[in-house]
Amino acid sequence: MTNWTRVATLAAFGDQRQMVCSVDALRLLLLRTAAGVVVLRDRCSHLGESLLGGRVMAGQISCPFHGACFDLKTGAAVSGPAVSPLRVFPARVEDGVIWVDLT
Repeated sequence: MTNWTRVATLAAFGDQRQMVCSVDALRLLLLRTAAGVVVLRDRCSHLGESLLGGRVMAGQISCPFHGACFDLKTGAAVSGPAVSPLRVFPARVEDGVIWVDLT
């Protein structure tokens, strides 16, 4: 069972490659990459800080606070200090609208 939820539009990114939105109590980080849109829970698994502004490079995002790196496809922690993965949500774009499966 899926729960596709409209979370944003591509136009909402403006000139930026990252943005945050909230669905109910869940804060999501949306990343516009060459491969499409990636959606993560916006909470580093190390100390719970926001990942907004983290460097995205080579399929990974680094936490701007302590430098932990995470794989964008799997959410796996690839370098410390974090050891737990991030939650990555399935996302799709249709007619400029970003949909995320929150199940």
